[in-house]
Amino acid sequence: MELKKISLIQFKNYQQIDLEFTPKINCFTGNNGAGKTNLLDAIFYLSLTKSYFNTIDTQNIMYEKEFFIIQGEYVRDGTKENVYCGVKKGRKKQFKRNNKEYQKLSDHIGLFPIVMISPADSNLVLEGSDERRKFLNAVISQYDREYLIDLIKYNRALIQRNILLKDFTRSGRFNKEMLDLWTEQLIPLGENIYKKRKKFVTELIPIFQNYYKTISSENEEVSLQYHSHLN
Repeated sequence: MELKKISLIQFKNYQQIDLEFTPKINCFTGNNGAGKTNLLDAIFYLSLTKSYFNTIDTQNIMYEKEFFIIQGEYVRDGTKENVYCGVKKGRKKQFKRNNKEYQKLSDHIGLFPIVMISPADSNLVLEGSDERRKFLNAVISQYDREYLIDLIKYNRALIQRNILLKDFTRSGRFNKEMLDLWTEQLIPLGENIYKKRKKFVTELIPIFQNYYKTISSENEEVSLQYHSHLN
């Protein structure tokens, strides 16, 4: 896969810009605040249909403007692919591949895999478990579509179950049968997610250890463990 071109209109601090890339290494240089990270975020948008830094789409529109557009041209498996993202205030986000609009954004995830490296990655160690779950979800979803679908279904069911619990609190009435309906949906989805996360961590351990030995001059050994209530 190769990203050949990218065009931005009214995205963050860019009024308009068109860039072409080499098939090897590309570097963005400039002063602080020039917009280097915003270019990386635009590329992230084209891969995962959202910003790495701000998931509220309209907040990525240039100040006092009404919309933004990101377009990219890729070569994937020898075939040219065009990806379009358009966000306008008060409208549904448009996401297209080769001029065909997606009905479900999840269908796009994994077609153009991406890794974002950031100083904020230290949060994987320093912050809580939510950061680590986000990392696992972002990686596994790009190569395992079943995992992504299960994750979407799980989160939807969890939201509905939480809404129901809040309704019980407000009304003072408890309905076990209604609660069980959502709980029964969560259990098999949660088990599938757990198994694939555990498999991912197990397969990551030797790779992680190999790189750690390199940076520690083989003076230390380190490991990873996946802690879950399902253990």
